[in-house]
Amino acid sequence: MKYILTAAQHKASDTFTSETIGIPSLVLMERAAAAMLSAMIHMACDLRKVQVICGTGNNAGDGAVLARMLAEKGYSVKVFLAGSRERFSEQMKQQIRILESGYYPNIQMIDGYSERKLPDFSDTTLIVDAIFGIGLKRPVEGYLREVIRSVNQAAHCSVWACDMPSGIDTDTGAVLGTAVKADATVTFTAGKPGLYLYPGASYAGEVLVKQIGIPLTEDVKEQAEYRVLEESDLYTLPARAQEGNKGTFGKILVAAGSREIFGAAYLAAKAALRSGAGMVKVFTHEINRAPLAALFPEALLSLYTDLAGKGDRLQIEKKLAADISWADCILVGPGLGTSDESAYVLDTIVRLAEKAGKPLVLDADALNMLSLDPKGIRRFTVPTVFTPHVVEMARLTGKSVTELKADPGRAAAELAEQTGACIVLKDARTVIAEPNGKKWINVSGCSALATAGSGDVLAGITAACMCLYRETEIPPAVLACRVHGRAGEFAAEQRSEASVIAGDLLDQIKFFV
Repeated sequence: MKYILTAAQHKASDTFTSETIGIPSLVLMERAAAAMLSAMIHMACDLRKVQVICGTGNNAGDGAVLARMLAEKGYSVKVFLAGSRERFSEQMKQQIRILESGYYPNIQMIDGYSERKLPDFSDTTLIVDAIFGIGLKRPVEGYLREVIRSVNQAAHCSVWACDMPSGIDTDTGAVLGTAVKADATVTFTAGKPGLYLYPGASYAGEVLVKQIGIPLTEDVKEQAEYRVLEESDLYTLPARAQEGNKGTFGKILVAAGSREIFGAAYLAAKAALRSGAGMVKVFTHEINRAPLAALFPEALLSLYTDLAGKGDRLQIEKKLAADISWADCILVGPGLGTSDESAYVLDTIVRLAEKAGKPLVLDADALNMLSLDPKGIRRFTVPTVFTPHVVEMARLTGKSVTELKADPGRAAAELAEQTGACIVLKDARTVIAEPNGKKWINVSGCSALATAGSGDVLAGITAACMCLYRETEIPPAVLACRVHGRAGEFAAEQRSEASVIAGDLLDQIKFFV
């Protein structure tokens, strides 16, 4: 598991390491540069002509040390000073004194700031961005904006960022005016939210987390802003019981589809079965009997007709009571519609599920109907997962899509606290907020998932995980997002990201790959 720390959390860990443990910050700077150099060598970078672009802080100091280490290996290095010497940190001043000592003839120092000139990359093979560190919060303007633009225009050069691409907000991934677009970012101790959340993730390139001696204490891990699931974490999941039967692996009721929509019910239900559930029953309108029976004979069906009067509603309630008693988890919403009939189905299922203590997954139209409820969003008394995309989240919260994208973690956490539900806020990078305050970023997946019906597949996977893995350390919704993302990647390998449709994901659902 990766722990993702904010800028403030990283600075606190740095201070703890220097002042409490006693490792000087200059030693940490040496280790950071050595880690970055090791990564470059491992990735077979062209180091013949490196140009390091330095700002004024300790991030610039890391870059200066890297320049010295490259020179010690015989490489030709330029160090371009893009900030005022008067504003150098003490550590940066010390590193520049070393470089200008006369012992490194293969280092060329260029004082770009004092001469107000831009770097020349005509004979450069690799650019190192060491302009800003993790503390930048203001928009990049003036001379430094032009320096960053010149870096981005050097298309023939590989660009590596030190800790963060300069111009990216460490905590949110926002572009602060302009930002360096890196091919790779070497970051230290732990990941930063801005490296994994968009748009920052598209500027970071490949993210390499390197340890330099700053410990991640249990307190720091517990307070981490986000967590990221890794492949190795999946092997903590319990093995599938060889002696099990279809009842052992969970029974899922999928309330989905309507007179107008059939496909969402099919995709969600089949995804649940593909994800390891033993049995799936689809509660849907009678009109969907024929297509479901033809395309998905493995599913049980529980059907209703138009609700014409009170007697019909009582009959439906009895049917739902029996279905919910049978089920281990209930998924409600894909293609359900938002009619009065659909609202009655949703209200009845939620009421009966809470009475029976059965977990819920609420997706799509279930969430749209919740957002229309004049009573407002309520708290749920059973384990519940919401799976909104950003437009559905906007309806639920009253926030604009722009606000949600600016800080998805905060919005998801606020709704989780309000409802007691686990919130899966779907976007190019999905954020999951648990009601206990922990937040996750899902980094699997690709643009292949941006297709109609993809969310229905995720809802089905989530319901299966709620059945099979609710007692594990990995939250079921986090596991489901990871599996769904990987299914998109596998499908894209076979078809291309542009050609994948939701049905392609069903045959690519795999947990241990």
